[in-house]
Amino acid sequence: MIERNAPTAPTLADPPPVHDLKGRIDWLDDRYLKNARDDDFQEFLREIMQVGTDGALLPVAVRDPLNGETRGMQVIGASGDGKSVMIRRNLSALPGFVEMKDGNPGNFIYITVSPEATIKSLASDILAATGYMRLAERAKTHEAWALVRHRLKMFNVAMLWIDEGHHLLRSGPGRDIPGALQTLKNLLQGEGAVAVILSGVPQLEDRIASDPETFRRYRLRQRLRPVTASGADMQRLGRFIDVCCRKLDMSLADDPAFVERIVFSQKSGLGRSIAFAKMTVRRALLKGQAVVSLDDARRTWILNGGTDDDATPFDAGNWPELRKLLEARGW
Repeated sequence: MIERNAPTAPTLADPPPVHDLKGRIDWLDDRYLKNARDDDFQEFLREIMQVGTDGALLPVAVRDPLNGETRGMQVIGASGDGKSVMIRRNLSALPGFVEMKDGNPGNFIYITVSPEATIKSLASDILAATGYMRLAERAKTHEAWALVRHRLKMFNVAMLWIDEGHHLLRSGPGRDIPGALQTLKNLLQGEGAVAVILSGVPQLEDRIASDPETFRRYRLRQRLRPVTASGADMQRLGRFIDVCCRKLDMSLADDPAFVERIVFSQKSGLGRSIAFAKMTVRRALLKGQAVVSLDDARRTWILNGGTDDDATPFDAGNWPELRKLLEARGW
């Protein structure tokens, strides 16, 4: 339910005209809900990046004047919580912060760790971002990382963002967890040291904590909290969906618990809830409807892996009673 004292509704740019259906869908896909996590992330960034005389963040890593070490931080949240979107949106909005990619000039690098990644393959990916594509297969891991450090220093790279970092610390054949932890620590030390953002699921935090020296250097942790029924993010989300619908000449179903149903269905994850809401609005938009209905949400739920063999969060009826029923069945 959206209360009168909820946060102010977001101001959104107008979408393309009605006849441009693709443009309107693209407009919807590109909407971002600014929330309290953005402010938290900016605060954490100020701990690892320098701040100018005007208070603006600078693309220069904070260094300990005694030992020259930089600092690292973790962004922890469940899969689908919106970690990557939040970080990318915030970094892209910072004046002077430019991603180095495929050798193009920049002062920070973004790497997504694949499930099969090793320490050496991570080094290879970072080198590729700097434009170095010739790492020999027979190169030793320590040689690859020495080259990484050299190129980070040469190009004045200030920050490295390693997304899905938990994959790097998985056990299995060919993996070296102690070596990976040592590498993450060494990125903050000596010549070529950079500020590091590690983002991943809660297992990342647990695995970093297994090595006290590495954990001490990544003790800054932003944990993405779930959306609560009485919290500000629930209100923001409701107003965000409402404004998106109105901009697209539609309205939400006359159900005061519509947004709560969405959040419940997505296990209280903000990122997942936003994505589900957009899919539901998109469905109604494609059908040319004037109202985004509970049935649209129910069909979206089913098409994305939900089951209609039993009750769903989008069945008609009293929401508090339905929620109790669903929770009793293990939701």
